[in-house]
Amino acid sequence: MEETVRGILASRTVRLEPVSESFHIYGFRCLGIAEKLLDFDDKGISPVYIWHVQDDILPISKNEIERWSIDAPGDRHWILSERYFSEDIFQDISKDITINAWGPEKLSRWIGEAVLRGDLIVKSNNQTSNKSIINLNESVDDSTPYQNITLKPLIRVNDWLDSESLSMLNTLPVLINVKLWEVSALMSGPNSITETKEWSFIEDPWSSKIYEFNFDEILANSPDLRKIEPFVEKWHTIDKLKINLKPLLDYRKKEQFYDGADKVKSSMLEWWRADLDSLNLNSFFVQIPAWILIFEDGEKKILHSRNGKTYDFQN
Repeated sequence: MEETVRGILASRTVRLEPVSESFHIYGFRCLGIAEKLLDFDDKGISPVYIWHVQDDILPISKNEIERWSIDAPGDRHWILSERYFSEDIFQDISKDITINAWGPEKLSRWIGEAVLRGDLIVKSNNQTSNKSIINLNESVDDSTPYQNITLKPLIRVNDWLDSESLSMLNTLPVLINVKLWEVSALMSGPNSITETKEWSFIEDPWSSKIYEFNFDEILANSPDLRKIEPFVEKWHTIDKLKINLKPLLDYRKKEQFYDGADKVKSSMLEWWRADLDSLNLNSFFVQIPAWILIFEDGEKKILHSRNGKTYDFQN
């Protein structure tokens, strides 16, 4: 976790200065001092001490926080805790100390957002099956297979949760599978003129939509997260795909007509229509960032990062 936090801060150009002395505070590890933090809510000007609390069975107690506050230097602190805690444990802390404390839900959401933004890359080691966090400032192998493309998220999970009054909900970042279709077809225009045209489309079975794909939508580095499949019946058959593609392929283009002296006589918008029998279709699985929403009653939903809608899925 310490490596993860350092990776996120480094990707956001935050430099952690080492502390001048070691602090032996049980359960609290000082990662360093930062002059300015984008993720820190306070507007103060003094440096921020960043602390990490490792996971444990028991939540942080009031006595632990009081002991920490006695030994901790400085007046501004950011505590990133993998252990749960109650907000009332900070009530008796000196008002001269500013504390921004994140529990495991907010911490995991922050890390998940960083992965999906592309600030961090999570890669798997095939030999050990361990996952490591890589800072984008380091060199990264860019020989990513075409089918491992991930599209950029269009919503922020924190903003969505706040708008739905679900800020305390547990979330888990994942990827959901969609298809990228490469399409070519013979187009027939006025006076029996023909030409071949190519397109790229995304088939999104979650939203039951097909839309044109733009390479600007690609996330710079695809995270290695669990991939979730839609229900099988949500995928289009080839026949249904052709029917749904037809209105997206046909287009109108301005054509000029000439008189006998090679002068333009008129201009008209003429239809160019795709010959469905000539369609050539190739597909690749690509991914869209998403989150599993875990409700208090155990129910789970998929939050789609492109349209902000939730969907059922197979656990």
